[in-house]
Amino acid sequence: MKIRSGGQFVFAVIFVLVGIMLLLVNLGIISVEINEAIYFLFPFVIAILGLKLLIESIFSKSRRGSWFWGLILTALGSLLIVDRFGYIDFDIQDIWKLWPILIVYIGLKMLWGRGSIHFKHEKWGKAKGKRSNVGNLVTDVSMKDDNWQVEPIEEWNGVADYDFDFTKAFIPDKDTPINLSGWVGDIKIFIPEDVEFAVTSNTKVGSIKIGNYKKDGMMKNSTYKSEGYESATRKITFDFSFKVLDLRINRV
Repeated sequence: MKIRSGGQFVFAVIFVLVGIMLLLVNLGIISVEINEAIYFLFPFVIAILGLKLLIESIFSKSRRGSWFWGLILTALGSLLIVDRFGYIDFDIQDIWKLWPILIVYIGLKMLWGRGSIHFKHEKWGKAKGKRSNVGNLVTDVSMKDDNWQVEPIEEWNGVADYDFDFTKAFIPDKDTPINLSGWVGDIKIFIPEDVEFAVTSNTKVGSIKIGNYKKDGMMKNSTYKSEGYESATRKITFDFSFKVLDLRINRV
């Protein structure tokens, strides 16, 4: 059985829960108004979606799930459910109180190196020129389309998940700068063996793995250059500046 993802999954869960609620009403087992039913049920939808993201992030080979949003939604849905049963006072507007989950997420990322952050999803295609973006609080950017155009990038995001696959990209015969900055960065990169690159990172704490090069914990400035970077004409220069950084670069 194939489990749907994204909006299809959410709407499927809503239909199932609302259908069960209406069935119980029609059978006279319970008596509620529709608005009361929706108010009572939507925390269960949130919690189930969060659990789905967590399970997928742990067991899915394609890593479709998200540790970060799985934790957030599971915690939010669970607290709202407890509120519905009258044990605590918690409303959707209190979501800001869940910010310590970010610390939990960072710790889990450093332990297992899995998961992603999903809120706003963007893809970079074949547009020419320099991509510049400032001000997204949470973003998920994926560059994995066939023959996507590599171009200069300068981007700031608060909490960001970047997934670059340069093995599928068209890389011009020049030095292409990619500058990413923000608060928390989760960056995964696949780069061909015949493309040279350099990395400069400025971060407070994090985990960096580039081939056999590894660095973890408290750090400030780190630099790395592939063997043929200085003499290459076709190369990529990465510059990362995050308070917390989880960086993985693999040569393919």
